[in-house]
Amino acid sequence: MQQAVEYCGLRVIKDKCLCPFHKDQHPSMKIYPDGKGYYCFACGSGGDQVKFVARYLGVNNYDAAKELAQAFGIPIEEPVTYREKREAEKKKRCRREKDEFTRYARKWLMVYRSLLCEAVRTQDRHFWEGLGNLSYVDYLLECLEQCPEQVYADKKAVSEIGKVERRVTDWYS
Repeated sequence: MQQAVEYCGLRVIKDKCLCPFHKDQHPSMKIYPDGKGYYCFACGSGGDQVKFVARYLGVNNYDAAKELAQAFGIPIEEPVTYREKREAEKKKRCRREKDEFTRYARKWLMVYRSLLCEAVRTQDRHFWEGLGNLSYVDYLLECLEQCPEQVYADKKAVSEIGKVERRVTDWYS
């Protein structure tokens, strides 16, 4: 019970706190140990953790229970239809593909960027390529950081990242 009260931002001292349900100047709400609930001796409000959070957040008990479960990392299994399960799997697969693409793109862009920086620094045979492409590579890296979904959806950007991979593999040939 105390964890639920503290989750709502109230400070509990010696199993008591200010009641959030009325203008309380002195701690009048008792927090019972071992999750047995709460009771305010001033306004008469009482109940368990779910009821407290529901009243505090102004939601129903179901939403309060979901909020508490999410806040404390307790998994909730909700009944789902076959279609909902299939859609959830599809979203999960898409998210995984986007994450893999982002890791792949970031890896090759960072390698290419370091090669370009080295070429500019040493003024070797890739000097002009370094000057010409360094700002574009930095731009792509920034886009990947801020909006990876848009880069993933942009066919031209995906093609350019593929060219970067080929360019890195051909760098020393």
